[in-house]
Amino acid sequence: MNHRNAFQDYRAPAFYMITMTTLNRRPLFAACADNLSTLNEDGWLVYNLWHAMPKTYPELSLSTLVIMPDHLHGIVRVTERMAHSVGVPLRSFKSQVTSALRKKYENPTLEVWNPGYHDLCVWRKGALKAYTHYLCDNPRRYCLRKEHPDLFVRVNHLQHPRLPTEQVWSGYGNRFLLDRPELISLRVSRRASSTDIAGLCKSVLEQTAHGAVVISPFISPGEKAAVSAILDADRGDVILMKAGGFPDGYKPSGHYYDLCA
Repeated sequence: MNHRNAFQDYRAPAFYMITMTTLNRRPLFAACADNLSTLNEDGWLVYNLWHAMPKTYPELSLSTLVIMPDHLHGIVRVTERMAHSVGVPLRSFKSQVTSALRKKYENPTLEVWNPGYHDLCVWRKGALKAYTHYLCDNPRRYCLRKEHPDLFVRVNHLQHPRLPTEQVWSGYGNRFLLDRPELISLRVSRRASSTDIAGLCKSVLEQTAHGAVVISPFISPGEKAAVSAILDADRGDVILMKAGGFPDGYKPSGHYYDLCA
């Protein structure tokens, strides 16, 4: 979990998004229910100890905290220069959680956390808002992934009668869309006018409303407009083609994450 920015002074004022995971990703702190992360007693213990950090380290200000069954995300702010790095109170927090749970369960060897933690320095304009939204939406995404685990795993060497055999394919999500009777390949010139694009979107929506699936890289403005219209409609399915394949560590995001479920 250790991820540090070699050029960052971790004692200086800044915002950080912190991620900590339980040992072996055991679901210790909460359970999924209705796409929400419902804390158990141990989860509330973690919650209270996290919010107690500023009592010992007044240079810290705490923002959003989201506790999941097997990990937590929190945004912390260093408001004034600290004598030690921000890692000191974070490591202390982890130790306090472990000590409290060892005492509660009368198990002196209980291990709660994976070693270390992951941090992201919040630099870009608008990044704090984006990270906050990501954290608050995490329970819904997590529960969707737990409910439909096979749809969030990359399938390599994907085979289907509709896929050309001279290429190697991989895929995420609802692979049964390849079985739909009508697949529409969408390619729109970058020179297409706004009138042309509006007409295209209307045509595409009529077809997807009747079960057609649109396949496209969704790169040009017209293609992007079409996929936005489909995703905003009550019904419609798409297959996103990525010409270069999926890079290491790729995960569907945004609307595509929702579509995978």
